[in-house]
Amino acid sequence: MTEKFINWIDTIAKAGGYLSAFFMVLIVILITVEIFIRTLFGVSTLVADEYSAYFFVGVVMLGLAFSLQDGAHIRITLVLSRLNEKAEMVLSMIVILFAVVLCSYALYHSGLMAYDAYILEMTADSISETPIYIPQLFIPLGFLLFDLQLISIFLRRLLSYQTR
Repeated sequence: MTEKFINWIDTIAKAGGYLSAFFMVLIVILITVEIFIRTLFGVSTLVADEYSAYFFVGVVMLGLAFSLQDGAHIRITLVLSRLNEKAEMVLSMIVILFAVVLCSYALYHSGLMAYDAYILEMTADSISETPIYIPQLFIPLGFLLFDLQLISIFLRRLLSYQTR
């Protein structure tokens, strides 16, 4: 049961990574189109900067869990490298739980931010008048994926410790 849950989380994180890559491609396409239109016709799309920023939020937030799963986050091992195996495991588990709490807090408040933008019908101050809650949804979604990946790592370490 736990292994299935861990595998499900890993699959979701991988999907977030693919979406992150997709948004990166969209940024490249959008900027390229903007350059060509400005060069050839002397006009602007008027939304390239705005939507590139929205997509960048998607790149960062949706890529967090995938990066964590892949071990691409920076880890300072100055303290961990000096501990014995059991102490390292205990400290790692405490740090992961602390990260889950912090991430859950960020998830809750970023969800409130997007909800407020939806309720207040906030739109961008640009020609597109994009409803702000749409790009803001990437933030709580990213924190949710990151939180789930932290839980997956915690469970995986707990299971590996129990099987020793």
